[in-house]
Amino acid sequence: MRRPRVIIVGGGLAGMACATAIGADLTEVTLIEARSTLGGRAGSFVDPQTGQTLDNCQHVLLGCCTNLLDFYRRIGTTERIQHFDAVHFLDDQQRWFDLRADAGVPAPFHLARAMLRFGLLTPMDRIHLARALAEMMSMGRAGRLALHDIPFGEWLDEMHQPLSLRKRLYEPMLVGSLNEQITRVSASYAIQVFQDALLSNADGYRLGLPACPLGELYRSIPNCRVLLNTRVAELTFDRRRRASGVILSDGTPLPGDAVVVATNHHGIAGWIPQPLLDSDSRFAGLYRLESVPILGAHLWFDRPVMDRGHAALISGPLQWIFRKNESGNAVHGVISAAGDWVGMPRETMLDLFARQVRRRLPGAAEATMIRGNVIIEKRATFSPLPGSDRFRPSPGPPPGGIAGLYLAGDYVRTGWPSTMEGAVRGGYLAAEAIAADAGTPRTYRVADLPVDRPARWLGMEDSPKPL
Repeated sequence: MRRPRVIIVGGGLAGMACATAIGADLTEVTLIEARSTLGGRAGSFVDPQTGQTLDNCQHVLLGCCTNLLDFYRRIGTTERIQHFDAVHFLDDQQRWFDLRADAGVPAPFHLARAMLRFGLLTPMDRIHLARALAEMMSMGRAGRLALHDIPFGEWLDEMHQPLSLRKRLYEPMLVGSLNEQITRVSASYAIQVFQDALLSNADGYRLGLPACPLGELYRSIPNCRVLLNTRVAELTFDRRRRASGVILSDGTPLPGDAVVVATNHHGIAGWIPQPLLDSDSRFAGLYRLESVPILGAHLWFDRPVMDRGHAALISGPLQWIFRKNESGNAVHGVISAAGDWVGMPRETMLDLFARQVRRRLPGAAEATMIRGNVIIEKRATFSPLPGSDRFRPSPGPPPGGIAGLYLAGDYVRTGWPSTMEGAVRGGYLAAEAIAADAGTPRTYRVADLPVDRPARWLGMEDSPKPL
């Protein structure tokens, strides 16, 4: 029998995850990417000034990102991820504060001693935080999901969380995780970060950073044929209005039994005739998802300025900063929810960032920035606002929808916000939908970290395992 042919348009995390999953089951997979490298928004580029490979933006994973870690295992790059047992915070007085778990202690008590000694917070801040964390524990997963339509800022007000605590802990942890201001995000997603990363499993909080440029992680994608520097001009549909393949920009037709669109969702409508769009409920609310930019700044100095791998900065403009080479003279700063920075002159931004590095990093006061590069991804993620899940589509076609057409991305209904973990889950879900429609059901997603026993006693329940 002929092997089923699957065409995946878009070589970001979702497209690659879908390809590696479905391609492992005797499926002929073609992965098409318009750029010269894979990775999409979580990829790299060559700096025209230096020829150096740089990341679009620093991407961070946590121990609770089980499907992203599974994807790295599938492509054989697990050993290229460096894990940290402490999260470093840096205040305006150049003082370091670490959150480090006690080895062998189960959640949620693994960070108890670290929180008690966390000098960044006042004693009253710690009392208020303990009350909020206890509430997050006792509500469990069901209680969190019931808060999806509530802004997290409103929940913080109800819990009487002081402004100092919001600035010193909630904002550093959540703005970077969700790419949105903490007052605007859905309370469900904000609480999910705490439940999954801090409260359920002792390994959930561990920080992971690629020890190489992101693009190097994706040099070899198994189970598929990869076409780089290749653009898709249009999708094709048969007489039954079923997706039947693509036509490349050079006119080459590629027939397929299933087509997966794994690009940014903004461009999907341009490939599909309006009558077909109107017939598929997945596209009815896509335009309601708001996009949020992320800014990444690469900075090089004439001397070492950073000796730790990362720092969460208590005040801006840069929110996080990462060491990018062994000597510590190259750093990368990140601003999430960066709408106010779009359109600002590049030199103005670089000057502000260099001054911040000199003021904040110990030993950097005399450093001179020798060059810099700023990248703003204008449509980096969708905003996880209250009620946004109702606009997120399913990966597979609904009844009456476009048969053979599948969606993969962080924006589909994954149960996660717009993150690398969400993108991989979106790719695996698309692969599962293809397999189910072909009559050969498969489960490619892996389970969340199990809830440690004390956390279970205090109200946290295990997440449902993938069906």
